[in-house]
Amino acid sequence: MKNAKYIALIASGLILTFGCKKSLNSSVDLTKGAKAGFVTNAGWQTPTIWGRITRFDIGSGNGSDCLLAYDCWSDQVSLTQVTGANSTTIMMSYSGFNLVGGGNVPTNDWWSDVTDQFAEFGGCHVIPLDVNKTGHEDHILVYFPGRGWWWLLSYAGNGLWNNEGSGMSGIGGYDLAGGTFTDKIVAYDYGDGYKDALICYRPGNQFFWVLVNENAGATSSSNHANWVAVVKSSGGVGGYDLKGMYDQIVPVSINSPGNMDIVCYRPGLSFVWWETHSAYSTGWSTVYSTRSGLANNSFNELGDRMTPVNISSSGTPGYNADVYTMGWRPGDGIFYVDNYQYVPAYGFVEGWEPSGGLNYPMTHNPYSPSVTYEGDHILTFSPNGQGNSSILFYSNGTGAPSQIYEWNPGSETYTQVY
Repeated sequence: MKNAKYIALIASGLILTFGCKKSLNSSVDLTKGAKAGFVTNAGWQTPTIWGRITRFDIGSGNGSDCLLAYDCWSDQVSLTQVTGANSTTIMMSYSGFNLVGGGNVPTNDWWSDVTDQFAEFGGCHVIPLDVNKTGHEDHILVYFPGRGWWWLLSYAGNGLWNNEGSGMSGIGGYDLAGGTFTDKIVAYDYGDGYKDALICYRPGNQFFWVLVNENAGATSSSNHANWVAVVKSSGGVGGYDLKGMYDQIVPVSINSPGNMDIVCYRPGLSFVWWETHSAYSTGWSTVYSTRSGLANNSFNELGDRMTPVNISSSGTPGYNADVYTMGWRPGDGIFYVDNYQYVPAYGFVEGWEPSGGLNYPMTHNPYSPSVTYEGDHILTFSPNGQGNSSILFYSNGTGAPSQIYEWNPGSETYTQVY
């Protein structure tokens, strides 16, 4: 096992205005455009403080190779496919997600609920999931914490989305109505080998629910998702209490499909818990816990974050192979490339790390020296068919240009492609 390393990276006002909501149903499909380098798209290249980004699988065969950028203020949504050093804008909308048959799902409703843009408290949220067990993150769940609204969408082409389920008073019995607007939902493999279930949790209030879709595998615009709760906890999960407002839950796949674990952590207080899970069990067991953070990342700052990543020497494909967790600290000018993994009898250990190639400045701390809620983010995705191993670095609101790095499993390095 390699020694811990780090890479020192190159160091390198929000005015709220009130206006009328757009009623224009404007969406453009751009799939026929030729690929010639990276197409300009501020939505993911220089997102605003209200900008958020997730990944999506459009069915190219590479996995989740698309960047889905959306803005909680402007209502702009774009879908960009990345292939090597090229990008194609699949769709661009200025009225949220426009639906087949008319209507739209706005991203700028309840923008005034947002209290922390970096931590994404309140406002529109979008996550990818595999609701039909295809092995692809080819659906998205759009939801609004504190308001109970949600939609399940799939891309239909021509700039339009299929509505495959929706609700205005919570999902599967989970009310999505927390007054702190901190509700979070993450896709999860509860036991069938696919990320077709949902973990719903409310940091600071200890709520932890798991929902399964009784129509999984057959969900469509004419056969909507039917979410049912199989776990309802008001006391956290396993040995983790979920009492911190900034608590985060990260699903990881160290075991065989169907046995997905979770990592729970509390930035600012250095808490990290690894909770293991067996297929279809309603309980989780703590196999590792610390109140002192991890090697090279103490998690004692509020902006400290962790994300799952699929890094292995073989470049194992598939969205469900995120066997490591990658930690970073916005604002330090240093990005630690240690990839943490739980190993029985040893606890959290450094699996291994790339030997070079990353040059993102990582200089934007959302909470220090002053609170701006603007900071550095990491999103993993799969533009090269190697699973979610490539990295998008971006910063919401700072104007810093995003960067994309492609993973090279043979040399264990990253190559900057944007």
